[in-house]
Amino acid sequence: MSGILSDELLPPYQRLIEGELEAGAGTAREVDDPIGVGAVGGSGTRLVAALLTHAGVAMASPINKAGDALEWPPYRKLLSEELLARYSRETMLSNAYRVFENLLASRRQQLGLSGRVGWKVPGTFHWIAELSRYFPRMQYLHLMRSGLDMAYSGNQVQASNWAGVVGVELTRDKNGRITPGSVLEYWLTANELALEKCAQYLPGRAYTLRFEQLCSQPHAELSSLLSFLGLALSGSELDRLVAMVKPPASIGRYRHAPWQEDFSPAQLSRLEKLGYTP
Repeated sequence: MSGILSDELLPPYQRLIEGELEAGAGTAREVDDPIGVGAVGGSGTRLVAALLTHAGVAMASPINKAGDALEWPPYRKLLSEELLARYSRETMLSNAYRVFENLLASRRQQLGLSGRVGWKVPGTFHWIAELSRYFPRMQYLHLMRSGLDMAYSGNQVQASNWAGVVGVELTRDKNGRITPGSVLEYWLTANELALEKCAQYLPGRAYTLRFEQLCSQPHAELSSLLSFLGLALSGSELDRLVAMVKPPASIGRYRHAPWQEDFSPAQLSRLEKLGYTP
């Protein structure tokens, strides 16, 4: 098994890879109502994670500049062909989520908090079905930012990593960058998938937060979000959160690009169904 061990893994996950598994890890014992934050990458999840932190949520610790959770399960290693030849996928995932839960609880204790815990990982939506089974009262925040602007973003990491998983074939320009049409196709497909999963596995427990509305109406949007999460803040505390929201200059950047040529009528129709129009 040494070939799949990695110093980058947290020790509890390393132990799972070494075979220290429970036959039936079941469901959450300490933290059954975490808050997951996900999105198509580059949609403003760092801001939302910071807002939740200031609202008293014990957010998982960052692993990189994007602020993604260090505690997040290393799915590719845990679900490798080698391990799945020995253990069932269900066994691996239930054990992984037991470790994840314990790490989240430890993080909360380290921060000296006693309330909700949460994490920010853009690709959370790919795992909603599995997460919802382990965390029976989990809530999920899906952040959306206009696909028109996202198509011209410099952040192409998630499209590169996940396009194939959702069945999108990417095209690239002569410089090797993913074309705006392909980025929008991934954005559309990924968000459609996320909303379908939310409706199927998290009815009443998923919240779609639109980045543009958060920036233009922060007080109203934050009040609605906090109410959904059951987080009570004083007026002054809410005002401090509102002051953290600063609209970036990149909102509306698509207007300076040839979007009419880059996107098909079918793509624009799907975009409209997701709540965005040029």
